Amino acid sequence: MIFPSPEGLREILRLAIPIIASMASATVMGFVDTWLIALVGTAEVAAAMPAGIVAYTLTALPLGITQCVSTFAAQALGRGTPAEGAAFTWQGLYLSLAVGLASFLLWPAAPGFFSLFGHEPEVVALEVVYLRVRLWGIGFAVAIGALNGFFYGIHRPKVPLVAMIVANAVNIVLCYALIFGRLGLPGLGLAGAAVAMVLGFVVQTGLLLSVFLSRPCSRAFGTRTGWHFAWSRMRQLLHIGWPAGLQTALDVLGWGVLIVLLVGRFGKAQLAASNIAIQYMTISFMPALGLGQALTALVGRYIGEGRLDLAVQRVYEALFLAIAYMGLMCVIYAAFRVPFMAFFNSDPQVIQAGSNILLCAAAFQVFDGMGITFAGALRGAGDTHWIAGVTILLLLCVFAPLSLGSVAFTDLQSLGPWLAGTVNVILLGLALWWRFAGGRWQEINIFAPAAARNLRVLSSQEAAR
Repeated sequence: MIFPSPEGLREILRLAIPIIASMASATVMGFVDTWLIALVGTAEVAAAMPAGIVAYTLTALPLGITQCVSTFAAQALGRGTPAEGAAFTWQGLYLSLAVGLASFLLWPAAPGFFSLFGHEPEVVALEVVYLRVRLWGIGFAVAIGALNGFFYGIHRPKVPLVAMIVANAVNIVLCYALIFGRLGLPGLGLAGAAVAMVLGFVVQTGLLLSVFLSRPCSRAFGTRTGWHFAWSRMRQLLHIGWPAGLQTALDVLGWGVLIVLLVGRFGKAQLAASNIAIQYMTISFMPALGLGQALTALVGRYIGEGRLDLAVQRVYEALFLAIAYMGLMCVIYAAFRVPFMAFFNSDPQVIQAGSNILLCAAAFQVFDGMGITFAGALRGAGDTHWIAGVTILLLLCVFAPLSLGSVAFTDLQSLGPWLAGTVNVILLGLALWWRFAGGRWQEINIFAPAAARNLRVLSSQEAAR
């Protein structure tokens, strides 16, 4: 058994705290946005969750790919070739441009898509409007993933933190003004919240790019010289990144679209309850995700330096932090579930349904912490394909059949899909622990194509001599 060391905990927290603070800023923004939307009406808060989840599902695959820039930047830093991380960041930015343009192809499909969910017509109309506005921000969100990945990989997480705080402040002010028609701006209701979020993404992208292209950053990491499109690097980024993106997309699909599709059939009260419960869950899993991202950067750097034993040590130290925090959240969710729900909505149906959902959240907290920790570690090594495989397996063999079965054969209503999700999270956490403990991740070389190319060049030079 590996016990945490004070030195290791300090190193993890030094990198993780700014990332966690970024996640906390996003959580606060989500709470404020949800609260402002809830002031408009139950239909609006019911529509915001499914439309927002669909928007994030569309973003998740390319975003997961560009976030893997962190793996390349961290390992390049450990190898002593930091400019290589900047070159991979540029490939992520090119990908974000292509994704942003392609997302508008989905504009005409929105009405037909949401009508499939069986939601009330009022809710469907709001979902369509919200999603169409959010399409404008997809490319910017993917670009933010690449730029954040670069700064996390080079162990400068304060840059994304400042950009996130400023962007979220802009979003909150604009959200208030555009929902209710304040500060001389038009009142757009739910659409105003979507416009505010997109403009927040624009501000965040601009701030990150200004630092990325600054003279000090260019001198240290070659950010202005590695801008050329390189298909070989793009292939490497896609090879490592697409499984991570797919795993993220499937997580959102399972927890979002599948639950929304099923829960929405029980009425807007239960749909609103799921939305509010998810906002509370961000208090636990967002900081854990921040810890996981920090771990990706740490593991990547130590692998680049060839210090695998230290990488393992840091993983189990991060696991200690994750379990301690999420164990505490387990107790809080169970103890305060009713007042938590009543804070957002006074409808007894919403409070009852949401309280049951928060009990599910309490049950899977520790296992979710395990899963996020080991997923972050495996991503740092580039072991993304196995994560995607086990996620797909559990979605098809556990989550989907249990969710559908609970709706078809029980009277649990919205609680059924959430119980299925609880079982899924527990099994995923255990599976990722088993994968990491097996040690296969230590054999992966994410720079193998480039290394092979360099070897061929050296061989040719020796033959010429």
